[in-house]
Amino acid sequence: MDEVFWENFPHNHPAFGLMKDMFGYNPKKEIKKDTIRVNISRLKKQGLIIESENKKICLTSQGKEMVTYIKDRHSILKKPWDKKIRVVVFDIPEKEKSIRDWLRTELGLLTFKPLQKSVYIGKYPMPDDLYQDLIKNDIFNDVHIFTINEADKQKELLELLEEE
Repeated sequence: MDEVFWENFPHNHPAFGLMKDMFGYNPKKEIKKDTIRVNISRLKKQGLIIESENKKICLTSQGKEMVTYIKDRHSILKKPWDKKIRVVVFDIPEKEKSIRDWLRTELGLLTFKPLQKSVYIGKYPMPDDLYQDLIKNDIFNDVHIFTINEADKQKELLELLEEE
């Protein structure tokens, strides 16, 4: 696979981290065959990939849509960093667990890192469409986003943000 193709995908997203590892983009990481088998099965069940007659694995139209969505969401990271840290704090009720998990995934796509279960930090501003998704999912009032110029332990925060 072309390395340039994989550069655009966030390693911290579960599906893409594994795919990058599987296709040798992260040569330091050894992957067990069982891990590959289980994840391929999961991606098939989710309708994101299919296996062709000649045993070649291909993205479905739903899988292609997901790739496009993730690449679009991740494109904000190509802009120069303005040296400000973003802090996202949320308190989403347990009955909305799936939406809380969705938000954590979205923050991961933007390379935000958890400080606590409901506190994430990142370098880049939230895309406008993410704000719209917060409203659509009826959690806008449960999520607070702060932009800070400096913080105590700033060096440690920046080191956390640099971790892959």
